[in-house]
Amino acid sequence: MPVDLSTEPLSWIVVVGDVFGRPGRSALSLGLKKVTSERNIVFTVVNGENLAGGKGLNEKTVSECFDMGVSAITTGNHLFDQKGVVDLLQKDGRVLRPLNFSRLCPGAGSGIFTLESGLRVGVINLIGRVFMAPSDCPFSAADEVLDGWKSQGLFPDLVLVDFHGEASGEKRAMGFHLDGRVDALYGTHTHVQTNDLERFPGGSWYLTDVGLSGPHWSVIGVEPEMALSKYRTHVPAPFKVADGELLFCALLLGVSVKQGRWSIEKAELFREVFPKDGD
Repeated sequence: MPVDLSTEPLSWIVVVGDVFGRPGRSALSLGLKKVTSERNIVFTVVNGENLAGGKGLNEKTVSECFDMGVSAITTGNHLFDQKGVVDLLQKDGRVLRPLNFSRLCPGAGSGIFTLESGLRVGVINLIGRVFMAPSDCPFSAADEVLDGWKSQGLFPDLVLVDFHGEASGEKRAMGFHLDGRVDALYGTHTHVQTNDLERFPGGSWYLTDVGLSGPHWSVIGVEPEMALSKYRTHVPAPFKVADGELLFCALLLGVSVKQGRWSIEKAELFREVFPKDGD
């Protein structure tokens, strides 16, 4: 039987940005435990394109996330950096790929997830085109999915959009494009949590980047010495995931239902640093 949340305190959706390698998975586990101990979490979505060694994802790292209680995983430009991803996309609808990749790309770029409460959460995974590899138009792709849900009578109660992009201007433009048509649009990919969480004029919540979950003292997840060497000398350096303290970044969305209509009543940034390996 569906749970009546109309008389309950806010329920919460947890949005986690790029989870970087093993440190990121450790940070994710610790962060979700802390958030769950303080709030009623009903849905969790993470960006998993850096789950496995900082580049790509695989069945093992995806399973780890689902075992932690993650509901859905979005991705980005590193999606195919690990073996076996095509099979993963084809057999598990909880793992999304960028919607505006080629129509011939396996997997789905959007999904509707029905919770025990009856709440239906739609997730759309987009990728940017500015300073990124070629892809189809994300604006048109988003329109097509939203129009399709509406025409088929499938429109979810809440819609979340992960815009995986490099340029803040492109992300903000998408925010205005979808304002009033989705409930929250958040950015991933740049690995730095931004301080521009706000509600747009049409009612949609917007954040340019959720931020990194992974090694705290790093250059967006990479060992600082490696990154410095490359930037200072222009000579390619070995890629190494940094170690040490763990950083967990998230966007928390407080949802409620009134007279049968769901909405995001409150949005908060969350940032926590944990000792190495949770010590």
